[in-house]
Amino acid sequence: MPTAIRPKDLKAAQDAVPTLVRVNPYLPGYTQKDIHTRWHPDIPCVADVPLGQAFRVECLDYSGGQVVNDDCADDILDLDHDSDHHLSGPFFVPGAQPGDVLEIDVLEIRPFDSQPWGYCVTAPGLGSLDHPDVETRITKSIWDFRGCETSSRHVPHVSFHGRPHPGVIGTAPSPELLAQWTEREADVARRGAKGVCQPVVNGAYVGQDLEPGLRDRIYREGARTSPGREHGGNIDIGALTNGAKIYLPVYVPGAKLSVGDLHFCEADGEPTTAIEMAGIATLRVNLIPGGISSLSLRTPMYQTSPADLRYNDQLVFTGLSVDLDGTQTESGGLVAYRNAAFSAIDYLMEFGYTREQAYILLSVAPVETKVVATANRPNFVISLGIPLAIFDFDIRPSALCGGRRRREITGPAV
Repeated sequence: MPTAIRPKDLKAAQDAVPTLVRVNPYLPGYTQKDIHTRWHPDIPCVADVPLGQAFRVECLDYSGGQVVNDDCADDILDLDHDSDHHLSGPFFVPGAQPGDVLEIDVLEIRPFDSQPWGYCVTAPGLGSLDHPDVETRITKSIWDFRGCETSSRHVPHVSFHGRPHPGVIGTAPSPELLAQWTEREADVARRGAKGVCQPVVNGAYVGQDLEPGLRDRIYREGARTSPGREHGGNIDIGALTNGAKIYLPVYVPGAKLSVGDLHFCEADGEPTTAIEMAGIATLRVNLIPGGISSLSLRTPMYQTSPADLRYNDQLVFTGLSVDLDGTQTESGGLVAYRNAAFSAIDYLMEFGYTREQAYILLSVAPVETKVVATANRPNFVISLGIPLAIFDFDIRPSALCGGRRRREITGPAV
């Protein structure tokens, strides 16, 4: 018979995994050490990664503690979006040189025991599903965790198993790459693109003792963490859950790896926020010398987990590349996604959900989005599948056709 593991042996094994950064999820992010809210090659490393060995990183939620667990959304009204994500790091990877690739095993992502909850936010201009004819309300939904399952008092009749993952994981850009980001994003902003986050000093933070000139330069030049880029960053891959791997390019000596923005669960596409949480990431890093060339790696690559949860019984909505006013676009993928999502939102509202509650579900639940077809110009076809099993009532078309609607569903806190 196998020998039982004694509690003290288990604790010793856990203590053998070093924690490289510790945070307090109840204190503001701008007061804490080893946190940063910008990408810049000159941010010093806070610790060395034990190459090939597991290590832990404690992470704040993306807001840095600005959101609290209550039924009032006033904290969302006051949210400082210039602070972007509060990332732990950066970490020095021994031997890593530009042109190499980091192979990162996601061993475990979990919330703090002392904070078993997360949140989702809707607000005008925040996500991708603002409707031209209906204003998106500011809301906050709180999601309580019970082991691997979650539910919300603000979105009734729904529960599901999470897919915990890091929303942000990335390496530092080289000075040349940072300049490319700044110029190309400024160019698209000049052409009228909305929501493009340019470098700005307000909200910039590095929780280290820095020479004033260096701090000023990082704050002035640092790239915002909002979009994902070649180095990884805010790529929001819901499948990057326990047991998955991600491959990230190295642009500076030591790689300067950072991680944060942990999520309990997220829908494909994350049209507003995921279930944002503070928590602990357990990772393992190995190095692939010359990997950018040998792997033909232009942007991050990842390997899914054999334990990744899938809800196979879905109600699937489709969208085409035609604007809501009937204008045909040339293979507009975002337009097609929005059309599929708007159809799903309208459908869920037939059961009594508010528009914001439906929007939230399309962002936090294990919703599966697929690119169905791209060759048949001018229309992309995008699909969006809602798992039937997450509801405690029947949402199939036969339920609507039979007149069985649930009008008792209440709205989220505003």
